Amino acid sequence: MKFSCDKISLSNAVNKVIKGVTTRTTLPILQGILLKSEDDKIIMYTTDMEIGIQCSFDAFIIERGSIVVSSKVFSDLVRKLPDDTVFFESDENNTVNIRCGLSEFSISGNSSEEFPDIPDVIKDVTLTLKQKILKEMIKMTSFSVAQDMTRPILTGILMEVSKNIINMVALDGYRMAIKKYASEELLTKNLDDFSVVIPGTTANELLRVMEDSDDDVSISFTGNQILFEFDGTKVISKLLDGNYMNYKAVIPKDFKSVVIVDKDDLIGAIDRASLLASNKSNLIKFTFNERELVISSNSEKGKMSERLNIEIEGNLIEIAFNSRYLLEALRVIDSEKIKISMINSINPIIITPIENDDYLYMVLPVKLND
Repeated sequence: MKFSCDKISLSNAVNKVIKGVTTRTTLPILQGILLKSEDDKIIMYTTDMEIGIQCSFDAFIIERGSIVVSSKVFSDLVRKLPDDTVFFESDENNTVNIRCGLSEFSISGNSSEEFPDIPDVIKDVTLTLKQKILKEMIKMTSFSVAQDMTRPILTGILMEVSKNIINMVALDGYRMAIKKYASEELLTKNLDDFSVVIPGTTANELLRVMEDSDDDVSISFTGNQILFEFDGTKVISKLLDGNYMNYKAVIPKDFKSVVIVDKDDLIGAIDRASLLASNKSNLIKFTFNERELVISSNSEKGKMSERLNIEIEGNLIEIAFNSRYLLEALRVIDSEKIKISMINSINPIIITPIENDDYLYMVLPVKLND
């Protein structure tokens, strides 16, 4: 295999595909990067057998071929190359010679025969979104996926597509995040309603490799696989099997109290209260009166309280939460003020932005000891 390319293109590709390398594997070959020539391009690919990341870039192909290189050695080397043309050559002994400017390197590679084939995803269903839209939807839900495997389906994000609306849903039994996106230009053709469950690990990889840009990302589904294509990059993942729970059935209604509060003020107060909250449950308490919300915490480390101005309609209650569950949601809401809707001190509460109705966060309170 022999080619030349510019250092920036090579470096950009390595920086993307290396995010798909796993250190938790019994197959050492999966800790490498596959390089493969195709027409006038070089294709790079990494996989952990669940997720694969592929990136291609233009190159001058002198001799076709493929090889696997150590992800750590190769990425460290490429990062420190001078900004010049890179000359890459591998021989029949899988030795890789790299020359750039006045620098020359020789590293050991591996045969590509043992590396998994790049899957070919048949595009049964395809839709297109802006990268920044998809990234925002993942960011606003992925923190709520389940972290244990008791119910594997809940370790993923539900993606529902219905006409011109996409819903993304994540829940773990204690909280739930729902992000909606609607656009008349969402689908290129009329499609039946469908839903898939994207692994949370895949969603987190997408957050790392996508840009906050108006460039498109094409999303294709077939069988048990999903493909994301953007900027010369492909992220291929298995989908989770199973029936996602009927999340709409657990959303409370008939609220007895509705509170309007400044989001940043609330974040600051919860953040400070969490400093003295119990390490185990991060417990903080909300006490509502006619004009104020009193946020307090009390543990062996000490105690604190802080008052916030609010608007409230309905019953005045006292309720407690895990502070982390509140902060993770509040920090992704892009709204100056939020609405908190409650029934009592034991039922889940709903947090929504004031400016729009495209986001809903539900969280269970913690039972207060009498």
